[in-house]
Amino acid sequence: MRDNSARWLAPGDPESISVALATRFSQVYNYDPEGVWFAPGRANLNGEHIDFHGGRCLPMALRHGTYVAAAPRTDGVLRLRTLDPSLDTGIVEIHDAASSPVPPEVPSWTTYVSGVLWAMAELKDEHPELQLRGGTGADVLIRSTLPIGGGLSSSASLECAAALAFVAMGTPLGAENHGDDLTRALTDSLRAVLAQVCIRAEVEVVGAGTGGLDQTTSLRAAEGKLVSLDCRDFTVKRTDISFLLRDYRFLAVDTGQPHQLADGRFSARRAESEAAAAVLGVDRLRDALPEKPKKADVELKLEEFDSALEAGADLGEVDAGGCRRRLKHALTEMLRSEKIHKILNGDAHGVDNTADLVGDLMSAGHTSMKECAEVSFTLADQVVDAVVQAGASGARLIGGGFGGSVLVLVPRSRMEDITTAASRLSPDVRFLEVVPSPAARAV
Repeated sequence: MRDNSARWLAPGDPESISVALATRFSQVYNYDPEGVWFAPGRANLNGEHIDFHGGRCLPMALRHGTYVAAAPRTDGVLRLRTLDPSLDTGIVEIHDAASSPVPPEVPSWTTYVSGVLWAMAELKDEHPELQLRGGTGADVLIRSTLPIGGGLSSSASLECAAALAFVAMGTPLGAENHGDDLTRALTDSLRAVLAQVCIRAEVEVVGAGTGGLDQTTSLRAAEGKLVSLDCRDFTVKRTDISFLLRDYRFLAVDTGQPHQLADGRFSARRAESEAAAAVLGVDRLRDALPEKPKKADVELKLEEFDSALEAGADLGEVDAGGCRRRLKHALTEMLRSEKIHKILNGDAHGVDNTADLVGDLMSAGHTSMKECAEVSFTLADQVVDAVVQAGASGARLIGGGFGGSVLVLVPRSRMEDITTAASRLSPDVRFLEVVPSPAARAV
């Protein structure tokens, strides 16, 4: 049963949102947009802080996401406005955005859009169907149904929605295909290219150390499916989890404590884990484990790391204890992903047993986020404890941490108990029902 007294963040009706956003665009820019595009946020069942190490991540796209209404310009100018009241300062204008995406004194959120235009221009003739016309710019109006900084990939969904808008308005593929036809024309291989465009924008322009999980999910997810993403080569397997969702639900608990992944702490965690990889002699930590890793393989690598430090391995300015904890999180998180992947793609375990197995691994993942990755925070820990005591199969912090949301696996019969338990912890707590949803598309 759903607790109607709890604060729920609804995704809204896409058609109604699209019509309202187009109308608002006309009021802001005094002419009509060419279209509206949507890209979903994501919730990650497992695989935090390992995408940049080639690990397996297990995300699903949300019904919540970012809508972009836009119209093309031919003078290379981007004019941007968001309807988020906490970010809106009116129209922000960026000249020659494809060449200079970060002019001085622009709000930081705008670089998620200008960075994508720059990265698409950098494709040049590598993918002719996605090649931007010279002078491509746009007038853009943005609305999100995601909590900003909620650990549900609001920034990547903005990037991906912007990427679709730029494809539609400035490329040969967009000139030949409109609306739903463009959604269909964007094959999985082209979506993989756009994901790399958005990754490059976030890393090189925004300055956040993303590994590609969020962008790949937003652009390549499928309705009703859990995405099993091998970040070594970005191959995707989509697993139908409808059998589990007959009796269980995934619930995101937005703690109301936003994070800022570009503030340096996320990048510091990445640097520490990369230092551990260097000690082990690999570029990415997934390469330190065999194809089918076991617990003994993880323990062996931790022992190898300890021995290397005793032998005088140089970590530079990185703290050895912190480095080892990041290593332990990454390796055990990879192991948990492989276990969940096997559970959901293997022989039938029965719905309740499957939920118990997955839930236990989720809770173990939270413990690792707290003790080894050291990115959790008090309210998230309290939410995990409270919902598990109230009957959840498992729960964990998702996203980069330092704020954000907790993902909970909930028996349908215990939904009200669980939302009540979490609501008692803070008046800022809100809930989003997590339903595996389609990828980015024209609306």
